[in-house]
Amino acid sequence: MQTDRLRRHAFLAARIGAIGAVLVGVAALSAYLAVRRSVSGGTVHVPDLTSLTLDEATAALRAEGLLLEEAAQRNDEVIEAGKILAQDPPPGADIKVDRKVKVVLSLGNQVSTIPDLRGGAARKAQIALQQQGMTIGDQVYVYTRRAGEDVVIAQDPLPQSAGLREARVAILVSRGSPPRTWVMPDLAGRTEAEVTVFLGRAGVRIGPVRRDSQSARPRGTIVGHHPAAGYPVSSGDVVVLTVAGGDDGT
Repeated sequence: MQTDRLRRHAFLAARIGAIGAVLVGVAALSAYLAVRRSVSGGTVHVPDLTSLTLDEATAALRAEGLLLEEAAQRNDEVIEAGKILAQDPPPGADIKVDRKVKVVLSLGNQVSTIPDLRGGAARKAQIALQQQGMTIGDQVYVYTRRAGEDVVIAQDPLPQSAGLREARVAILVSRGSPPRTWVMPDLAGRTEAEVTVFLGRAGVRIGPVRRDSQSARPRGTIVGHHPAAGYPVSSGDVVVLTVAGGDDGT
């Protein structure tokens, strides 16, 4: 009787010891894997997310310890709206756990209406188009008295036209009223002071003055100028004068 009891205690102790050894082994293995993962950073293969919904892609990445980030949206004639069109990093790439995978979401064949940009400021046209998923195309600037400076006066495609997202809209922008233009008169023989006042009233700028000490004209009078007489000159243009007399007062 005593012997049987001792045997049962011995068996139970051995069984408890074996279970304990297994638990210790499991704990040691888990600790080893945790340490190895923390040291190496843990790399995984990026799954293929193409044609998955955002929820499906998020779940697939979460299973690998990765995160999803929606980076952009664009139209596509093959991938239906709401599904993944592209991704970065690509499928099969090795990246560390807890990193983000950026995806582009398909908008399908979604179309939107071209906004009316006419009459608005050109600098605001880009914002209006971005709200529709579109961008500014060619920008052409012209002088006109019909609209103020920096105002859109025409566009292509026309407003209310149907266009795919990411469509490009070209605009024609006003530079305001055209500058006043004159025919350059012959200023030779006039005094430098007189010509300076005359050109200033016309809105023409005077460039560096050239001095001609060999001229037979009286000192301080105009010998020549560029542009020459007969050429068109507009507000803001620069006129270079040649004046009789040297820099030293001769």
